[in-house]
Amino acid sequence: MRICFVCSDVRAQQPTYAGIYLAVAAHRRGHDVRYVSVDDLSFLDDNNVLATTTRVRAGDYKRTADYVRALASDDAVKEEDTLGSFDVVFLRYNPLREIPGRPSAPIIDFGWRLRLGGTLVVNDPEGLRRAGGRMYLADFPAEIRARTLVSRSPERLKEFLRALDGAAVLKPLAPRGGEHVFYLRRRQVSNLNQIITTLTKSGYAIAQEYLPEAEQGEKRLLLMGAEPVREGKRVAIYRRVHGRSDSGGSKVETADTRRPCDFGPVEQRICDIIRPKLLADGLYFVGADIVGDKLLELNVFTPGGIHSNHELYGIDVADIVIRDLERRVRLRAAYRTTFDPEAADVV
Repeated sequence: MRICFVCSDVRAQQPTYAGIYLAVAAHRRGHDVRYVSVDDLSFLDDNNVLATTTRVRAGDYKRTADYVRALASDDAVKEEDTLGSFDVVFLRYNPLREIPGRPSAPIIDFGWRLRLGGTLVVNDPEGLRRAGGRMYLADFPAEIRARTLVSRSPERLKEFLRALDGAAVLKPLAPRGGEHVFYLRRRQVSNLNQIITTLTKSGYAIAQEYLPEAEQGEKRLLLMGAEPVREGKRVAIYRRVHGRSDSGGSKVETADTRRPCDFGPVEQRICDIIRPKLLADGLYFVGADIVGDKLLELNVFTPGGIHSNHELYGIDVADIVIRDLERRVRLRAAYRTTFDPEAADVV
């Protein structure tokens, strides 16, 4: 299997990144593994996506840190290639998270061209287009979502907060690196105008019901093919407890603590509800953040947590995903012209 990982910058990869774990798992299983930075993509007028790919030399990389060093070294092999020649192109780049002043790459458009040519693109570009924003959660039943308003109107935001009559969270609609998430007490008036002005001067804001269970952190669940990733009876889920510092009502995220947790009926019910939508949108590998009995966020561009699951439970999520991709590639080769094997539950 030939597999290529598209990321923001090949030389900026870290040993704990999920993409690196996936690449190492594929390398260990004997696959042709490449990496490419988004700035090294080109679209030709013959509908081919050209890339300057990077691969490590042959060898046994016992640790992800060894693989990262080899990938960033001058000894790494760089080659010109067409991404359409790969069996799988794994998109590990979030255009919404680019640092200020750096233009985002049209990764969804590149991915769409590859998909039209028959390449298996993870996640599906059209699904990414739909699910990339925070408003995607509105497509799911209200019973698994926190009450939410998206607006740029200070009056409507204040009206929503009054009607909510409880604690709330205010944050930008478009995720940005280093963003502030503002926590508001019930009927808070101090600094409210300033907070709303800060958020709405550069775009829309989200006002959301605060879930008290968030004090214990959210549960991060990894989904593959819209099903929880499992190894035996163990599910790839853990609890993230955020470190926070408060300043003028603004809760600034600091270091997280990761703890083991269980997968129970509440999480299973959420999975059952969101499964049809994820399958329909081709969202194959997804990170779901759950607070209490609510779905707080979906990460469809760069879902993480592979490292944490490995450290907490010894689960090799990366190997599970690569083995499943091998199965999908085999099915695509056998049934490409007759039906869509990605929609079939075939082992």
